Amino acid sequence: MLTEELLTRLFDGKAHILIPPMQRWLSASRPFTAFVKTFQDKIRKKIRVTQDPETILDLHLELETAYLLLQERALNVSYEPQLAEKMRSPDFAVTFTTSNTFMLEVTRLRTNSRPSEDLSSGPGAIGDRLADAVCSKLGQFVQQHSNIILVGVDAPEITQEDIRAAMLRVQQRAERNDPAFFERYRFRDRADFFQYYQRLSEILVRGTHVQFIAWVNPQAKYPVPGRVRTVLYRSLQASDWAL
Repeated sequence: MLTEELLTRLFDGKAHILIPPMQRWLSASRPFTAFVKTFQDKIRKKIRVTQDPETILDLHLELETAYLLLQERALNVSYEPQLAEKMRSPDFAVTFTTSNTFMLEVTRLRTNSRPSEDLSSGPGAIGDRLADAVCSKLGQFVQQHSNIILVGVDAPEITQEDIRAAMLRVQQRAERNDPAFFERYRFRDRADFFQYYQRLSEILVRGTHVQFIAWVNPQAKYPVPGRVRTVLYRSLQASDWAL
């Protein structure tokens, strides 16, 4: 009964492509049901403003990520925590037992996206598209926490080396004090960029046509602890996210 009540509340009793996966997740997981009940107003608002196919896939990935995380009893998930006024925060604050809280931002590499003019469009274009998405999110990362970004990829293949090479190119652009690069990602200068870049702990990639891939930022000030990483990786490798 609670599942049907939540679905009616979330979707205003109307048909929606997200109803089948939400019904499946709610029926399968009490922790996810409790999560949805707690954050139903936020989720309902997102559903109402999500109209085109790409943004629906974005929201699907967000919600499935919460479902997967909550399959691990050691993890507790808060949706869009308001950590500071006038500052966008990551999608999730995730607490491991009661000892460690890390931030998780979820984004999706859209099939129609293209690399920024500030990044290469050559052989490493797929990695550069991913790096472009990551750089666009750096300003949301929270100081004194591990910050992880999960990127959904639904078609092209990508490797850990693609990510490493692309992020190296990003660092090189910043080190050269490229004004166009800083303007695109809204950083004042090199020092401002690296202040946020060092908040990036890891990039995780998952999707329908790639295996789960992780890249650890060697410059991260707050790396993800090993035991937290083990539980996190296990949760996110549980299934794919295609509708």
